[in-house]
Amino acid sequence: MKNATQIKPKILLVDDEPNILASYSRGLRRNWELVTAGSGEDGLREIHDNGPFAVIVADFNMPHMDGITFLTYALAMAPESVRMMLTGEGDFHIATKAVNEGNIFRFMTKPCSLENLEKALFAGHKQYQLLQIEKAARQQEIDIAGEIQQTLLFEPVPYGLNGADVAAVSIPSQGVDGDFIDFFTFSSTKFDVIVGDVMGKGVHAALVGAGTRNRLSRTMWSLSRCSKEDPSPEVIMQALDDAVQEQLGQLCKFITMVYARFDLLERSLKYVDAGHMPILWYSAAKEEWASLKGRNFPLGIPMIRAAEQFKISFSKNDLFLFYSDGLSEGRNQQGWQYGDKQFMHTISKLPKNSAKKFLELLIEDFKSFAARDQFDDDLTIVVVRITD
Repeated sequence: MKNATQIKPKILLVDDEPNILASYSRGLRRNWELVTAGSGEDGLREIHDNGPFAVIVADFNMPHMDGITFLTYALAMAPESVRMMLTGEGDFHIATKAVNEGNIFRFMTKPCSLENLEKALFAGHKQYQLLQIEKAARQQEIDIAGEIQQTLLFEPVPYGLNGADVAAVSIPSQGVDGDFIDFFTFSSTKFDVIVGDVMGKGVHAALVGAGTRNRLSRTMWSLSRCSKEDPSPEVIMQALDDAVQEQLGQLCKFITMVYARFDLLERSLKYVDAGHMPILWYSAAKEEWASLKGRNFPLGIPMIRAAEQFKISFSKNDLFLFYSDGLSEGRNQQGWQYGDKQFMHTISKLPKNSAKKFLELLIEDFKSFAARDQFDDDLTIVVVRITD
């Protein structure tokens, strides 16, 4: 069995002249795992079926699909592969234009000796290795950032509540999470649930979310100092929007968010919805689900009205589901969205479970639907079950 140092770099050589392919093949196979194609169309099939390739080399002057067109498609299909081009003397200016546009790493004029081609291939493979090292370093930074986010920036669910059971999960699509969850517990019978979704994914969305959560905590602290009563969700959301609107505008970002307060003694839910997915409410008495939706715009978009608060009364064994669009809009391999049919069908069978079990079964069903563990969007879910 070959170790990593003995594995030959994999390259793709595309040229419409069979004798050139045969000549290069005899000399290159000693040091390279060589795949050849006689046209741009065949080359694209090889990338799709047998990639990835460390280096892709194409002749410029080919019928039907020239080398620049082929390598442009190759860039879209395999952006990490290093692309090079063989050109005739008359194609020099065209080749230079391709290099200057950044699509091609290097070009060689024909006829190109085997020695010069190998030198170019070694340089291309070194560039490919550097790109892989850089990619691994970036991924390591993202993994570390995700671990920090999960450990320090995500608030644990409230515990010791008298009359409610809470479970929550947030699964990032790119290592770090643009969604965020927060909880504020005032007493064993009163607590707030906050779910937000920053436009975009990855590190930049996670930083915007972390900054917004920080501003939310400062807003809560500031409002609490000015009043003997707990500030209402509408007051908090209005103050938060006033505080972050200008900054979010500068960043060209917006955040959908829902702020909900559970009062277990009063058996009431007050909520403000800023363009987020609806809260789903299961009424045990009616044995049916209802959608709770507000009319405010997302944070970062100037409000046309003051933060608008709604209130409902709930009963024992009722259940509330908060989620981000990564759940309802998650797609399977056929392109169907989870929210098209399966979402409501699944949750209709789960209300009698504990919050934790409800969440586990919902995630399990979603993963089965998507048929993969890596999702296209961040996935956030909070389940609140009324127990008394």
